Amino acid sequence: MRIAIDVSTVLNHGQDIGAGRYIINLLKGLFEIDKKNTYILTGRYITDEHLPAIYNLKSNYPDSKIKFKLCGTTQRKLNLWNRLRLPIELSGFNADLLHCPDFLVPPTLNKNIILTIHDLSFIRFPQFNFPWFIKKYTSEVKRNAKRAKKIIADSQSTKDDIVNFFNISPDKVNVVHLAADTFFRKLPGKEKRKGVLKKYNIDKKYILSVGTIEPRKNFTALIKAFNAAKKRSADFNYKLVIAGRTGWKSEATYRERETSPYRDDILFTGKVSDEDLLQIYNQAELFVFPSVFEGFGLPVLEAMSCGLPVISSDCSSLKEVIGDAGILAPPDDIEQIQEHILNIAENKNLKESLGEKSLIQARKFTWVKTAKKTLDVYK
Repeated sequence: MRIAIDVSTVLNHGQDIGAGRYIINLLKGLFEIDKKNTYILTGRYITDEHLPAIYNLKSNYPDSKIKFKLCGTTQRKLNLWNRLRLPIELSGFNADLLHCPDFLVPPTLNKNIILTIHDLSFIRFPQFNFPWFIKKYTSEVKRNAKRAKKIIADSQSTKDDIVNFFNISPDKVNVVHLAADTFFRKLPGKEKRKGVLKKYNIDKKYILSVGTIEPRKNFTALIKAFNAAKKRSADFNYKLVIAGRTGWKSEATYRERETSPYRDDILFTGKVSDEDLLQIYNQAELFVFPSVFEGFGLPVLEAMSCGLPVISSDCSSLKEVIGDAGILAPPDDIEQIQEHILNIAENKNLKESLGEKSLIQARKFTWVKTAKKTLDVYK
């Protein structure tokens, strides 16, 4: 088969966002297990910053059949191209199937479309998005879902939403779980670098959370729970570190920090490199993820891969990812979240036990498994 995969998300936004990580790691998994089929990586880009992430795949997997059909452009030309709906086949594109791994389908004549839908948060929680975004994506993703031959969902939770909101047959939707990048792992003590923490002004034990600063991640609730833990226990001498880039509607989260009596102990790192993030994961005491909704929840799995005890919200896909390896709580129950934080912070045996469970649970998810299941969908 000639399998085309649209890598536009990586080309334009990099691989430090969820969809970018998914595409890069899926490609690596496919190239590791499949030397027979030809893979055509296609996409349009307006910056060449992330081109090496795609081009380096060919040299890293010399035995795989990899071709490129990439096109540099400008935002104006891209907008015009999307408006005119000129099919990519006009530029010589030719494939047996086209996998669109991030909701959207480029203009194409190909009838064999595989569509990955990561989540339907813009429908489930419209208050967390802008009206224009909801209108555009609801109609476009629904149209793409109807058009696709097969749909890949990151979780059973996302599959249920696709079936219910778009009236899609369950037989058309395949659940294919993701995995953490193998780069995220538990480090031996000699590989932990305190200098990385100093770089981000982390000078004491800390609770960690990771994600784009946006309402759906529910960091305001986390800050409130942290405040409550500080107020309740004088021995709780921890910082709260939130690692991730600034997203939309982030003002309330930053305001919550500014009005906290413990604001000096609440740190936002901003965007960090994977090398630094690995260190930040490994030197944290506890990972807390109070997200209101996730299509999968890669940061949780990354934290578990590093051996961190995890407290997470009990909604959407997160129960599938965490299983019985972590502690689950309602995302709006501030009291319960802070109780769990204090309980783990004050109980060394519990912390170590949860850390071991995290490692065992994380090993159940691999990108080779993801690639094999995806290849089955292609076939």
